[in-house]
Amino acid sequence: MPYSVGDSVTGTVTGVTAYGAFVGLEGGGTGMIHISKLSDSFISDINSVIKKGDTVTARIISVDNGRIALSMIADKPKKPKYEHTNQRDREPTDFESMLSHFKSASDEKLARLNRDKKRRR
Repeated sequence: MPYSVGDSVTGTVTGVTAYGAFVGLEGGGTGMIHISKLSDSFISDINSVIKKGDTVTARIISVDNGRIALSMIADKPKKPKYEHTNQRDREPTDFESMLSHFKSASDEKLARLNRDKKRRR
């Protein structure tokens, strides 16, 4: 069966190595999911995430000389690296707000530097 980049495929994990998992695809053929494409977070032990015999659904990210590269995180929306705790920390969206935010942050930093400079004298 010909596969194309972007296709969603289902298969069974046939083998797990330190660097990824091999998947036997339903339509025939084998694909590999690299460890970095299994999860958005750091994986210290691949066996805690995926095991031989698991059924997985993945997206084809490349097909090169019969080698099929798969990703389980290709369609998932990316999580923000950190959550904002209050309104002041949120990034402004329009230019005027961005400029105002930058100016107030800059003024605070300058005031802190001047205060520290006076303490050293």
